[in-house]
Amino acid sequence: MDLLQLRYFQVVARLENITRAAEELHIAQPSLSKTIARLEESLGVPLFERTGKRIRLNLFGETFLKRVDRIFNELENGQRDLADLAGLTDRSVTVGVSSSRLLQNFLKEYLTAHPGIKFRLRHITNQQELQTQLITGKIDLSIFFSPIVHPEIHCEPLLVEEIFLAVPPDHRLAEQTSIHLKEAANESFISVTTDFGFRTITNNFCLQAGFTPTVAFEIESIDVIASLVNAGLGVAFLPACWYQEERQQSSPVSLHIEAPSCRRTFWLAWRKERYLPEAMHNFSKSVIEYFSSAKSKAFPD
Repeated sequence: MDLLQLRYFQVVARLENITRAAEELHIAQPSLSKTIARLEESLGVPLFERTGKRIRLNLFGETFLKRVDRIFNELENGQRDLADLAGLTDRSVTVGVSSSRLLQNFLKEYLTAHPGIKFRLRHITNQQELQTQLITGKIDLSIFFSPIVHPEIHCEPLLVEEIFLAVPPDHRLAEQTSIHLKEAANESFISVTTDFGFRTITNNFCLQAGFTPTVAFEIESIDVIASLVNAGLGVAFLPACWYQEERQQSSPVSLHIEAPSCRRTFWLAWRKERYLPEAMHNFSKSVIEYFSSAKSKAFPD
C-alpha cells in the first residue's frame, strides 16, 4: 500500500465512476482498476460495491475513506505549516460567495488595510457545489445564506439580513411602509431561477403566508429583476444589501414584511481539519468582526 494507491482510491470514492476517475487522474482505466484491486487485496476486504459501470463504497470503503481523508489532510496541513514558517505561503484567499454584493464594502476596507492580500471570488449559488469545493480545497472559505451541515465543515453566523417585497412606484401597496405577505398572494412575481438558493427561501416565505407565488418571469440577475419591478411588470423579493448599494429615486419601493418574518442568515464556513495560513485566518477573523459591528446599522435584524 502506498500514497498513490490511496490518492486513486480517494478520487474513485468521490466520483463513483472508474472512467471519470481515470480521466481526472490522467491514467488508463485498466491501470486504475488494477490499482484499486491491488489495494483491496492488500487490505483483505472489498471497498466498493460494483453494479455495471457504477461503483459505490461499501461499509468497509466508507470506514477506510475517513482514515484516508485524515491522512491527506494531515499531510496537506504539514506542507502548509512548513510553507508558512518559511514565508512561502501564497498570500491569497479564495472565497465562494452566493452574493458578491455583500462583500463590496468590506473588501474595499480590508484590501486598503492589507494591500498584499490577493482575493479570488467565485460566485456559487448551489449549496451542494459550495460544499464540494470546500471539501476538495478549490475554495478556502465560503459565505452562504444557509449553514452547511457536514461533519468536516465549521459554520459561523455572520449577519441576519432583511428581505423586502419590492413593488412598482405606482402599485396599490406603494404608499404603505409594511405589509403582511398574504396581501401579495394574487400578485405576479418576478424571481430568480430555481437553481438559486434565494428562490427556495422566498418560496418558503410565500408558503408560510398561505400561498404559492405565481412567477411571471425568471431571471438570474437581481438588478434586472429590480428594473422590471420598477417598470410595473410585477413584484419581487429583494435583499437589504441590494437596497444599501443601489437605492436611487428610480428604485422600486421596498416594503417591510411584518409576517412571516422574511430574513436570511449569512454563514461563513471552512473545512475544520484544514490548516488556515495567516492570510485566511486574518480574513476570517476580520470578516466576522466587520459584520458583527456593521449589521445593526446596515442590515437591521
